[in-house]
Amino acid sequence: MDFQIMLLPRERYWAWARACSQYVQTYALNLSSDPVGAASYMSPGQVVTFPNIHDAHPEQGDLVEGFEANYPGIRIDPVLADSPQAFTDKLQTRLDAQDRYGQRQRPFYLLWPTNYPVITQKFGANPQIYTRFGMPGHEGLDIRALPYTDIYSCADGVVYEVHTNSKDHAYGIHVRIRHQFGYRTVYGHLAKPLVRLGQQVAEGEVIGKADSSGASTASHLHLSLKQDGATARKETNYPKDIIDPTPLMVWPDSSRAKQLHSGAWPAGKCLVGLHHEAGSNLTDEEIHVLVSTRIEALKIGLAESSDAIASLLSRIPGILLVVRLTMDLSGDSVEPGGFVRHVEADARRLYDAGVREFEVHANPNLQSGGWRRSWRDGASFAEWFMQVTDRLGKSFPEARWGFPGLSPGGFVSGWREDPIRFLEEADQAVQSASWIGVNCHWTSPAGMRSQEGGLAFKIYQARFPGKRLVVTEFDNSSLRVTPETKAEQYMAYFRMLRHEPDVAAAFVYRLPAAGGNQEGLWTASSGPTSIILSRLANRPF
Repeated sequence: MDFQIMLLPRERYWAWARACSQYVQTYALNLSSDPVGAASYMSPGQVVTFPNIHDAHPEQGDLVEGFEANYPGIRIDPVLADSPQAFTDKLQTRLDAQDRYGQRQRPFYLLWPTNYPVITQKFGANPQIYTRFGMPGHEGLDIRALPYTDIYSCADGVVYEVHTNSKDHAYGIHVRIRHQFGYRTVYGHLAKPLVRLGQQVAEGEVIGKADSSGASTASHLHLSLKQDGATARKETNYPKDIIDPTPLMVWPDSSRAKQLHSGAWPAGKCLVGLHHEAGSNLTDEEIHVLVSTRIEALKIGLAESSDAIASLLSRIPGILLVVRLTMDLSGDSVEPGGFVRHVEADARRLYDAGVREFEVHANPNLQSGGWRRSWRDGASFAEWFMQVTDRLGKSFPEARWGFPGLSPGGFVSGWREDPIRFLEEADQAVQSASWIGVNCHWTSPAGMRSQEGGLAFKIYQARFPGKRLVVTEFDNSSLRVTPETKAEQYMAYFRMLRHEPDVAAAFVYRLPAAGGNQEGLWTASSGPTSIILSRLANRPF
């Protein structure tokens, strides 16, 4: 969990700021004295750390209760410290132990059991599903785990059950371990166990391989926690002594910085990009305009000429080029081999010219994009995608393959699958991709700042922390909005994304041009005629 903010009392603010300065510098945190602002910071994937003292923010009342009641999607990290010096001491203990959130200072804690720091279903979620089984809600945590990846014991203990039948239990193949203080953990939906009954295991020891056995639709780990007598003592409203493991979990740090520095993508900066996927090749006039507007990234068409790419690279050293590999999939089913044969010659020409970033197809959740024709759902698209990239990867070893942007909006029968559902089903392909494409479209200023529009990438940030994201296309698609207003919004959007974690580039899909022409790109050698290009030429970043 890298999205962390430090919330400090307003009274003696600078004394508190000095008290946490070493911790803040170590983990590169932002500071705030506003509880509402802290709760909104990178929501819902953030952690809010704060000294838990009485009346630090009187208008909010008790901060712990307030956060839990009003912002249930975030994690809070209260530190018991009644003075700046006590705060320094507590944070220094964390630093000395390399224990960012102080989780290992508890008498009992649970190490993260997979290689992926993402919860796909929270404890207590979806009560409408689980009440039929006598549960108030989901009775554990579902944690991302790709097929046959390692599953680790959360704590020292003794194995008291190894269930090897994948069909006669909802958890399928699973392992149960007994720990100190009467705690017990259950690890469900495994491919196979790697421990035996009665075996002593240590925290972090590999106990099995992940899969989707039992009542499961995709590979993940189901983790349940129990404590002897919890139901009888009324410490939980769940039967069978089931309790919420979330407060005891030790969240791992992700490898965001390492990923962002890899390849041709610069760290810590979202590149300013444009589309040029028209049927014609780039002209000298258009390249001149790109130079004058200081464009940093460009999406080019599959038919782009090698000469145009060579000219572009020589005149804009370091420009990032992205190509979308695609074909018409609105008709008969196209197998991975057929797709590869269709795009391979063009991919070879572009690869030899210096292109390394390839988005594999576009909008696969649309029927016109292959849904219900070449694949039935996100899971079968994942298989298709991985076969395509595996075959292409043998011919183009330095290429990086992007998971394609999805058509936004809800499910429409016979036309579009819900993008979130499709994304969840295609999890394995997303994890295998070098980067993820995101489509962000809106029709109003409010839409630009909503997760259904311009902030759709935040859904991906929360679900795939540390994974590189590319806003493969964005625009205000309303025909009623003036080009001037669109230009202002696009500049604001570029500024907003400039230092957004994990967002490596953003590409304007349609350019508002003089006279309201939505398709105007570059038409004059003397400079840009599009309003947004004029603004980009004079941008301060």
